Parts: sequence; structure tokens; C-alpha cells
Amino acid sequence: MKKLLVIRFSAMGDVAISVPVIHSVLEQHPDIEITFLSRKFFKPIFNPHPRFTFLGIDLKDKKYEGILGMYWLYKELSLQNFDVVLDLHDVLRTKLLRFFFQIQRTPVFIIDKGRKEKTQALKTKIVTPPLKHSRERYADVFRNAGIKVNILDKAFLKIPKQEKITSFYHQINPDNCNKVIGFAPYSAHWSKELTPTQIKEVIQMLTQHPNYRIVLFGGGQKEKDKLEVLSSSYKNCYSVAGKFSLKEELFLLQNLDLMIAMDSSNMHLASIVGTKVLSIWCSTHPNLGFSPYQNEGNYIQVSQYILPCRPCSIYGKLKTKKDIECAKKSINMISLPAIIDKTEFLLSDQNG
Repeated sequence: MKKLLVIRFSAMGDVAISVPVIHSVLEQHPDIEITFLSRKFFKPIFNPHPRFTFLGIDLKDKKYEGILGMYWLYKELSLQNFDVVLDLHDVLRTKLLRFFFQIQRTPVFIIDKGRKEKTQALKTKIVTPPLKHSRERYADVFRNAGIKVNILDKAFLKIPKQEKITSFYHQINPDNCNKVIGFAPYSAHWSKELTPTQIKEVIQMLTQHPNYRIVLFGGGQKEKDKLEVLSSSYKNCYSVAGKFSLKEELFLLQNLDLMIAMDSSNMHLASIVGTKVLSIWCSTHPNLGFSPYQNEGNYIQVSQYILPCRPCSIYGKLKTKKDIECAKKSINMISLPAIIDKTEFLLSDQNG
């Protein structure tokens, strides 16, 4: 049995992107065991498997600080005698870890994030054909290690029944005759979010439909407070921010009829549980390698013909005044009626 250590500490969306890859490797290679090293909080993102171990650590723990901290982590990991180390992150912490493994002559393989291609695309605004997806970049690390993998379709995360969510779902949709739509209006950067006014208008338009039930998703106290205000302002609108565990939220996502999300972790989480996702792209672009799994094409964005400055960011960070102005335009020019029209289409019986 070949023992692999796979490392990806953050962010949640990037960890979620790896789920179909890990699933596919385990399905296609019965002689491989995978230990996935990441943050403790992310454990529910992966399916249980007899040859998969999730090793969660708290990176805020002082014992893992600095070079010495990574050395102690390496010492703990080295006891498991891994045959290969796969670095899907390539940041300072993982560089230190793999340095220690390399000293002991453990083979190490590293992700190529395509930084040059992405920077060039941002400069030229040429994103057709799409750049290589992050899923394929993860899979390439395995391939470079001599492990062939074809990413499977429908390699979804399956969350077992969560009683709290079953109760909540029955509360908002007692006769099971309504469409339950998730809406995650926030992201890690303002350049990937609609304005507060646009968010209210989208919710207002959705809640005007008598058979729609809107569930608002978010994280952190600030988002929680905002979503509580929004949910209390509209009929048939509910906020779940801060009310359920990650595993429970994933089960809720799994049972939605549709998730509407910005370019964010919620977009990826919904896609890996097999839920239809309508993603909204502002400063960033789905062709840069971060589109949601099995939902390619279900996008709302301003055409580059109309706004040729797009994309003006890869991850959401903005570097110049010109980029800031472009981001504002990319947000303000999003068609809210198009969001509603696409929502109705994706929920139609003809569309499955």
C-alpha cells in the first residue's frame, strides 16, 4: 500500500475544489492510502473512506509557529513513514514542511498554480480558451508523482442525514411543494460581491415568488448580523449564518434546489454536494480556473464586449485605481433580472 501525504491548508473553497480529485484517486487506485493535512474545521468537506484519513491541525497553535513549529509538525508526520508528499498549496508553511521531508529523501511533488498564465490573462484580458482549472492542477500533482487520475463526473460529497436540518427544512417547506433556494451574497473581497442595494433587490425579487423559500448563507459575525437584518425584512427568507455546524450546513446545501452564490467558498461547497449552482462573477472570471464543479456555464457576469477591463482580479484583490474602477463597474452592471431569469430556468422541470 502506497502512503500519500497531501497538504492543502486553506482556503475553504480551494480545499473543496480538491474533493473530486481525492475521490477519483481513491476510486481508481485501490493500492493508495491518502492522509490529507489541513485545518481542523475542514474535516466534514471530505467523504469518509477506509483508505482516507483527514489530519486536522490548528495553525493558530503556537507550537506550529515559524520554522521550529513546522519542524515539530514534520517530526509528528514523519512517524507515519509516508512514501510521497504532495503539496497542493505551495506557500511558506508548506515549503518549510516539504524541505524537511526532502532532507530525508521523501519524494515531494508541488502544484504549479499557473501564476504566469493568470498574470498574463489579467494583463491581456484574454481568457478564451479557459485556463487550466485548479482541479486539473491538483490532479497534475498526482500525475507527476506517477499516479494517473481522471477526475470523475459526479464525484460528490455525500452528507448523512442531519436531524437539525431535517427539522429546519420541514419548518420552511412543510409540504415539500416549494423551491428552496440558497443565496450566499458575500465573499472574501468586496470586489466579488454585489452592493447592499443589489443584494436587497435580488432577495426582494426572489421572495415575490410565492413558491420560493430563500435561505441566506454566510460566515463570521459581520455577515451574520447583516443576514439577520435581511432575513427579518422579507417574507419566506431565512438566515442560517452561525446557526449550524459545517456538516449541517453541507447537508442543507445538499438538499437545496439551487444555490446562488458569488465567487466564494459557498459556491464550491454547494457544487461538491451535487447542488445546482448559479454563480455571479464581478471582478474575477470563471475562466481563470475557479469555476464550480459540474456547473460550468451557469454564470452571471458582464460580458467583456461590454466591459473589456474584465477580469481585473484573479482572487478578488485589487492593485490599482484602474482595477478598483473596473471592479465597481463589473458589480454595478450585473443584470439583476438576468439572475432571476436564470434562476427560473435552472429550477424549471425541463432543466432537470
